[in-house]
Amino acid sequence: MDCVFCRLSADSEDHLYDDGNCYVVLDINPVTRGHMLVITKKHYENMLDVPKDELSSCFGIAQDFARLAMEKLKAKGVNVGTNIGEYAGQVVMHTHIHIIPRYSHGYSKRHALGKEEKAELLIILKKRSI
Repeated sequence: MDCVFCRLSADSEDHLYDDGNCYVVLDINPVTRGHMLVITKKHYENMLDVPKDELSSCFGIAQDFARLAMEKLKAKGVNVGTNIGEYAGQVVMHTHIHIIPRYSHGYSKRHALGKEEKAELLIILKKRSI
């Protein structure tokens, strides 16, 4: 199996957070500024396959980073969610939770994460522990 999120797990330089169950990265095609992903360390196709204790831990980290987006990025709201299966919009078949900061009403379109934006967000959001 060749999974981009399994490969990304080993590249901790860009991780905002990393522990035994999951890691957090910036989405490379964010919907909004600060769009992050909480990704399971072990390969599970979707959240239905993840043991409840691991899933609980990952959603706890998602909660922490949603709070961080509100505080540090001054988001007015945050979407937190996961897609299960192709028909629900899942593109990478490895469990991940989206944290999408919202700054105004309505939805934004994805864009490529630029070097400057990435560097700035890594400084603002990177945590060794929460």
